[in-house]
Amino acid sequence: MLSFLPLAILLPLTASDPVEVPLEASPDGTVKNSGWVSLDASVSALASSLESEDGNVSLWGFTKITYGVSKDLAVGTDSHYRAVAVDAARIYFDGSDGTTATRLSVDFASGSASLFDAWARFLLTEGANLHVGQFRTPFLRTAQIEANHNLFIFPTRNSLFYRVRDGSRQGAMLSVEKELLRWDMAVQNGFDQTVDNLLLSSRVEWDLLGEGPGDIEGAYGAPDEPQLTAGIAYSNAESGEEGVAMAAGVALTMSRFYLQIETVSYEAGYNTLDLDAGHIEDEDAGRGDTNPISVTCSHLIPGDLWEVGGRYERFDDVLGRELVTMGFNRYFQGHDTKLQVNFSSENSSGDDVDIFGIGLTLSF
Repeated sequence: MLSFLPLAILLPLTASDPVEVPLEASPDGTVKNSGWVSLDASVSALASSLESEDGNVSLWGFTKITYGVSKDLAVGTDSHYRAVAVDAARIYFDGSDGTTATRLSVDFASGSASLFDAWARFLLTEGANLHVGQFRTPFLRTAQIEANHNLFIFPTRNSLFYRVRDGSRQGAMLSVEKELLRWDMAVQNGFDQTVDNLLLSSRVEWDLLGEGPGDIEGAYGAPDEPQLTAGIAYSNAESGEEGVAMAAGVALTMSRFYLQIETVSYEAGYNTLDLDAGHIEDEDAGRGDTNPISVTCSHLIPGDLWEVGGRYERFDDVLGRELVTMGFNRYFQGHDTKLQVNFSSENSSGDDVDIFGIGLTLSF
């Protein structure tokens, strides 16, 4: 019988990585701090707020089931790692009345309910909106992509740090859109989950060709005309020493071809943040003073049923880790229903690790 362990152990994040969130069943960083009583209250409050003659309410969601195996990872007395996991079991409640939009999302993959999104968006004026509540930090494009729209089973290491939604991501965000430009500016609680040390973030994104690739990874569904988006971002976590991070990236689709490049520059202060949060034990293993980069590409095979892709990640840490992932997707109903097969190989100054994984996404 296969052990139902969190498949996140398959990632090379297990080697003293300064992860912002516990990497359990969900790659989005599920935090087990939402009880059933508070969840029921939140759902009831949302349902009441959405009741309107002119309102529009939708319920949707998805589940991701994954299987992984590696002869290079040992679990207990077993010399080989084998695991099946429910990586995501998510439900979304969306509502809109034209000038106000709301979202509540809950994940059950960990065995208990975990609150992810809980925000309201208000239209201030044409092209300007205000988000209030719990939402993703506006920093990386890939961190804004829903888990069922990922090209690979797991997102990049950089993306994992910024796609979490928990108490540290509660705050307000002003979004301004004008023609081809989008600018997000957010103030959130920060890693101490109080207002003492805020997380300040800002991201500017330009659609240089067309309307950009959108909130999706890969070439599936892309038009024949080139779509190109570029973005830059800044983040400052005011906790102990200032933790400053800057990012840049581009995403391109050209008919059946997809290319994504993202890089992040972490200032030395991030080592202090990681130590204070208990994410690492050795200051040299932190993100501070590193410049990780990821490059992703894919090709959609004519017929729109199969897509093959590859991804390279360089962590730029003291271990000299590099991660190469190759895989293919079989689409049954686009990203809503798909089968993913991945093979990853991590090279470092320590032991090399090879991992094979299969993922199934089912949406409703």
